[in-house]
Amino acid sequence: MERELNYSFFEELLGAVAPSGFEDEAARIWVREAETFADEVWRDAHGNSYARIRPGGSPRIMLAGHIDEIGLIVTYINDDGLIYVEPLGGWDPQVLVGQRVRLLGKKGHVLGVVGRKPIHAMEEADREKAVKVKELWIDIGAANKKEALEAVEVGSVGVIDQPLRYLMGRRVVSRAIDNRIGAFIALEALRWAQELGGKAEVIAVATAQEEIGAWGARTAAFRLEPDTALVVDVTHCSKQPGVSPKEHGEVALGKGPSLAVGPYAHPGVLAHLRRLAAEHGIDYVLEAHGASSGTDADEIAVVREGVPAAVVSVPNRYMHSPSEMIDLGDVEKTVELLARYAAKPLEELVRR
Repeated sequence: MERELNYSFFEELLGAVAPSGFEDEAARIWVREAETFADEVWRDAHGNSYARIRPGGSPRIMLAGHIDEIGLIVTYINDDGLIYVEPLGGWDPQVLVGQRVRLLGKKGHVLGVVGRKPIHAMEEADREKAVKVKELWIDIGAANKKEALEAVEVGSVGVIDQPLRYLMGRRVVSRAIDNRIGAFIALEALRWAQELGGKAEVIAVATAQEEIGAWGARTAAFRLEPDTALVVDVTHCSKQPGVSPKEHGEVALGKGPSLAVGPYAHPGVLAHLRRLAAEHGIDYVLEAHGASSGTDADEIAVVREGVPAAVVSVPNRYMHSPSEMIDLGDVEKTVELLARYAAKPLEELVRR
């Protein structure tokens, strides 16, 4: 690693409340940081945020990482002021029980707790059942519905209220690592690519709504019409109980990024990434998928007449939980690999 990343920006970005479709709080932080160095910065109507260097250069490269996270949306408030929600994205309801939450309320953030019937009041059979989201509620401490409605309303959104923490070594835990870390990496790679120089026009994109269908990536790629695209996301670390390397590959924290192999990954782009990794001593592992990648790349690759794309992922433990875990060494290697590609892209794929 030849340079330090902006970890104060990293911490602020991870702290933002920005579930799918409601990314504004995180997007404003990302845009503010991009404006410190990029040639052009803007946002679109869909919620995507863009930062460009060397406009008019060739080839045109898209670096995409989604900025949204899984969250909750208020559907009903009862007479006692208790709040019922639906998930925004793929929750395991078991991790919600007893958690504290942070809602985007009418006048600012509103804190609450996820409630469930106490175990003492459950029938024996109920204790063995997995809880469903519809059986849970959020208690913000309101005395009644009227008081609750002064703070929130139907359609208010929120997330688990878990701060970022540093563990032993260079491990970090936080909610929203999936995939706020991707948006961070895309922008840090753009910053480094600017320093490295080159002829390419490079656009980092903090894409919206990936957790509910990767819709932001589709509109962003249509707008930009890139020659190639690199998508950065997280992937399952198989060095944890219950996650089989037979299904997910030998993906481990601290071993570098995962490069995806599959029908959506352009073989030329992937081969070039591997050459650059070897040239600069960047460790990586390969991860194979028989069909889709489950990332923004699935949408980007089929926009217009097709975009040659690849997926570079950071190994992640405990995905879609309040305590997702990554290794900062993997983050730094991923940033460098994207920056090296931006500085020395695969020019034979240029279409303009």
